[in-house]
Amino acid sequence: MCGISKTELVKKYILKEVKEGRITSGQRLPSCRKMAGLFEVNKITVNKAYEQLEKEHRVFSIPRGGFYLVDSENRQAISSKEVDFSTVRPDDKLIPYREFTHVINKAVDLYKNNLFDYESNVGLLTLRETLKAEFEKDGIYTNMDNILVTNGAQQGIDLAFQAIFSNSNGKLLVEVPTYNLAIKLGEHLGINMVGIERKIDGYDYKRMEEILKKGEITAFYIIPRHHNPTGYSLLERDKKKVVELCTKYNVIIIEDDYIADLAGKKGAMPLHYYDVDKKTIYIRSFSKAFMPGIRLGAVIAPKSMLEKVASIKQLMDLNTSRLPQGALELFIKSGMYEKQLKKIRKSYEAKLRKIKEIFISLQPKDLIWNVPENGIFIWIKLPEYIDGYELQEKLKSQGILIKQAGDCFLEKEIKVGKFNYIRLCISGVSEENISAVATIISYI
Repeated sequence: MCGISKTELVKKYILKEVKEGRITSGQRLPSCRKMAGLFEVNKITVNKAYEQLEKEHRVFSIPRGGFYLVDSENRQAISSKEVDFSTVRPDDKLIPYREFTHVINKAVDLYKNNLFDYESNVGLLTLRETLKAEFEKDGIYTNMDNILVTNGAQQGIDLAFQAIFSNSNGKLLVEVPTYNLAIKLGEHLGINMVGIERKIDGYDYKRMEEILKKGEITAFYIIPRHHNPTGYSLLERDKKKVVELCTKYNVIIIEDDYIADLAGKKGAMPLHYYDVDKKTIYIRSFSKAFMPGIRLGAVIAPKSMLEKVASIKQLMDLNTSRLPQGALELFIKSGMYEKQLKKIRKSYEAKLRKIKEIFISLQPKDLIWNVPENGIFIWIKLPEYIDGYELQEKLKSQGILIKQAGDCFLEKEIKVGKFNYIRLCISGVSEENISAVATIISYI
């Protein structure tokens, strides 16, 4: 063998296969058994060669799942189509086009006599009745009259901010980091925002109470479950503590529960459940899990604010279109919505498990990461010597899209290192392409 060890021979063969395009990024390497037969060596030798490639960060392993190529020598994308970790839009394979087309047609038939009439500004009565029943499954008990149908969760946030701060000089407490468009909306409306750090284990409650007891905070905008951008979810004791403090200091809670349907764990309750006085403004989306373009959400407003929220909603857009509302109602009542949620949860949880295995296998140095059991976001803190924007652009040139999370921080809260965070969203990435995470890690 001209002085080349059997281990080196196996390595050279794999690298040649990669160079000539027969093994591509994310693809599983030939099994140790197959390679042992091809080179007439034992499986231990092949495994040793693969482990050396892993140490060189050319491949990664998944326990009981084999070895996979991290990246080709040409740093090509996993597929000719972009792998998009930046969007919350579901993977095309998970969008129920046929089923939703069916309920759209049914809704047209059902409401044909008044389909194009103006709808009530608070939403279709029968849909609100249906949503009331859906909310109760999640521990949210309210009167149907307190439910308003919105054009997506974003409009719900807008309604809450305007209803509270249109005639108030108070301040808005927000998590740091938080949903970037909530920050932009607050800035647009001229709201004075104060930050409290959101950590994997909740908050510094001593610091939170110091902020609240000054009496300057009117409301707290919070994403307790599947936090955007970190993916963190509060434990029940933390939710109770937040409600306790906000009640004590008469602070309105604006609960953004945009993907509540992906909660996963039984017993994981919304903040609204713990708010005995029911002063929480609760916001939910019903489109992110199946058909984002239909832009449907709901707000549960306290009785004291209901009229004001409904009035602002009417000024914004008069009403939400009857057709998508009717279609959503039928989609829920038929059982197709629950079936879709089960499909989505199963897919997302499988993706998250695979990603966690990749991180554990590669053990990237100087990287702090969080992969939750369910939800859609992965949060990564980069080492100080890595510029998040530069990484984003490098990966974009290779067909992999990520989100550098600098705009998820309040401007006045940004300090050195705050731009060294990236958010990966798994919802728009197929299960076949999810191993692109290994390519991302290889660039860090």
